[in-house]
Amino acid sequence: IILVSLVVLLAVAYTVYWNVMASRSGDWVAYWAAPAPGKAWSGTHGETEVSGFPFALDVTVHDPILTWQGGAGDAVWQGPYLIARFKPWTLSGFSFDLPPEQTLMVDDGTRLRMVALTMASGTARVAMADGRAQALQAEFVDLVATHEQNAGPITVDHAVIDIAVVEGEPAHDVNILIEGLGLAGQVVPPFEGYVPLASTSFRWVGELASHGNMHARLEGWRVEGGIVEVNALRLDWPPLDVDATGTLALDRELRPIGAFRAEVVGYRELMDAMEAVGTLGRSEAQMAGAALDFMARTDDDGTRRLAVDVSMQNGMLSVGPIPVIPLPPVLPPDAGF
Repeated sequence: IILVSLVVLLAVAYTVYWNVMASRSGDWVAYWAAPAPGKAWSGTHGETEVSGFPFALDVTVHDPILTWQGGAGDAVWQGPYLIARFKPWTLSGFSFDLPPEQTLMVDDGTRLRMVALTMASGTARVAMADGRAQALQAEFVDLVATHEQNAGPITVDHAVIDIAVVEGEPAHDVNILIEGLGLAGQVVPPFEGYVPLASTSFRWVGELASHGNMHARLEGWRVEGGIVEVNALRLDWPPLDVDATGTLALDRELRPIGAFRAEVVGYRELMDAMEAVGTLGRSEAQMAGAALDFMARTDDDGTRRLAVDVSMQNGMLSVGPIPVIPLPPVLPPDAGF
C-alpha cells in the first residue's frame, strides 16, 4: 500500500509539474522572440499550443515571423508553424521541427530577394549550457529553394549542418554534408547539374561581433586573427573529384588568403569548363592544363591524378606555381548587409 501510494503521489506531482511547465511555455516563447539590446533578431507569432504529455513537452508556435537586422539590410523568415520539442525533466537541450513550406526575404539595401523553401523534413537540435547554445545540428531532406521566378530551383537530397563550441576557446567546430545537390541554370559539359557529394569539416577560430553589418564583422574577425582550419574538404562532381586540407583567412580587401594541399581528379575537364564560360582564355587554359599534366601522375587505370599545393594570395588562386583564377572579396563591395 505504501509503494502504491508513493507511485500515485509521484504521478500526481509529475502531472502538476508538466502542466506548470506547459502553462509557462507562452512566456518562454514571448521572451525568446522579444527584441533585446545586442540581439540581432526578434520575432512575432500567433497562438501557441502544448502537447506531448507525459514524456514530451511539444510547443507549437503558429505563424512565426523571424526578422534579422544587419546594418543596411535585413532578412525575414516566416512559415505556418514551428514546433519546439523539450524533455520536461531537463531544459539542457531542445529541438525544432520546421514546416514543409517556408519563405525567406533578404533585403541587402539594394535589392529585395525572396526565396521559397519546401522540404520533406527539416529538424534542428540545440544543446544548451549556462543559458547559451553550445551545439547545433540541423538536418534537411528533399530541400527545394526557388530564388528566381523564371529560374530553376536549387535542390538538395540530404543536408546536415553540425556546429559545436570548442570548450575553453573562441572557436567552433563545423561539419557540413550535402548529398545530391541539384544546380539551377546552365552547366558546362561534361559537368551535369547534379553534384553527388560535397562536404567539409573545419574549425572556425575567432568570434564574429554581434553588431554591425557583415563587412564590419568580417573585418573585425580578420583584424583579431580569425582563421579557418579546414580538416577535410571533399567534392564529388564527376568527372571532378577533389580532396583537400588547409587553412583560410581574409586579407585587407576581404579576399581569401590561405594554403591547401589538394588531390584532384578531373582537373583537365575543369580547365575546359572554365575556358568555356570565359573564366580563362584559350591560351591560359592550354598552358595551365599542360603544366598541370606535367605535375600529375597516372594511376594504373589511366586516371590522371594531381597532388598539388593550392595557394590564395593577393587576390589570385594558384595551383602549384601556376596562377589560375582571380579571387574577388567574399562580399561584394556594394553589399548593404
